[in-house]
Amino acid sequence: MKFKTIRDCGKVAVEFSNVDTDGARVSRDLLEKLVINIVRRSTEYYGATGTSGDHIFTYREKQFHSVVCPSISDMTKSYVIEHPLIRKPHGEKEYSGHVDYWIKYRKYSFLMELKHAFFSYRRPDNPRANIARRFDRAMEQLKSIRMEACRYLNLNSGLIKIALETIVFYQGSRNESSLGSTEALDLVEMFQKLVNNMKTNHRIDMQALWILNERLAQPYEYPSGVFEIYPAVAFMANISEVKE
Repeated sequence: MKFKTIRDCGKVAVEFSNVDTDGARVSRDLLEKLVINIVRRSTEYYGATGTSGDHIFTYREKQFHSVVCPSISDMTKSYVIEHPLIRKPHGEKEYSGHVDYWIKYRKYSFLMELKHAFFSYRRPDNPRANIARRFDRAMEQLKSIRMEACRYLNLNSGLIKIALETIVFYQGSRNESSLGSTEALDLVEMFQKLVNNMKTNHRIDMQALWILNERLAQPYEYPSGVFEIYPAVAFMANISEVKE
């Protein structure tokens, strides 16, 4: 992976496979900027809280929206969270629902589902099953969205769906010293093992990895007496175009 350094944040790499959609270039631009904005906003949160080790990404999905929303706003003012939609799966009755985000960016409309998971990086050959399940869940939620339910949106150049999962690398212990240094870790290799061992049937079009600046990757002690450390955050996405 080809990394670039972001001041105070660490190193970030964003890679794409061949995305076969008319809006592929715009989709890549949106996702790369979004990931970098999330990295910057997450680092700002860490600095603003004044609590060593308190990262926004260590909370759950709902709390993580706290940095995703302003990260989108940094790119465009046209977006809605929890956007209402009518879903109509094949062979089933339509029902009301919502998508995590509607985003208007460079004449395209995007519908994005966001998921969040944790990855014990010391066990890359046996990642948690819920990492793949949550990614698959996002894909299933987007699958039921049809063009007819989105006619009222300002589509302009087209409508694109994105399933985005954020995966937090972590390690925990009651003994802080047993966590060791993260400097010698091959986090890129661990990420690739995670991707290779994920049991998902869906295509991964974007892989991104944020390796945190050393000052950000410090053990955090929870009230239970457990220490956890978070040296990296990964992002994976599927991109597809709504055609019907």
